[in-house]
Amino acid sequence: MSQEAVVWMLRLLFALVALVVVAVTILRPLWRMLRTRPDVDLLTPDFTAGLEGEELEIPGEAEDGTPDRGAIIDKARADPRQTAVLVQRWLKERR
Repeated sequence: MSQEAVVWMLRLLFALVALVVVAVTILRPLWRMLRTRPDVDLLTPDFTAGLEGEELEIPGEAEDGTPDRGAIIDKARADPRQTAVLVQRWLKERR
């Protein structure tokens, strides 16, 4: 084997080792990070901090004991932030 062939093989081996090191140290952790799903609870803002103690009052009930659907929708549209807090609490209770 000539000296040029040995140098060429050493360069090829060095490039291969460098490629493996880059793949293990950079690409593999990056791939794992991209594959994991983000925690939704950490991404949603907590609106309950300023509304502690407040409750959403359900409008009056009809004769059969069920609340008036139209009044509930109007109340929810009037205060969307408090409605969002209520829905967020319901979803946390369902888990």
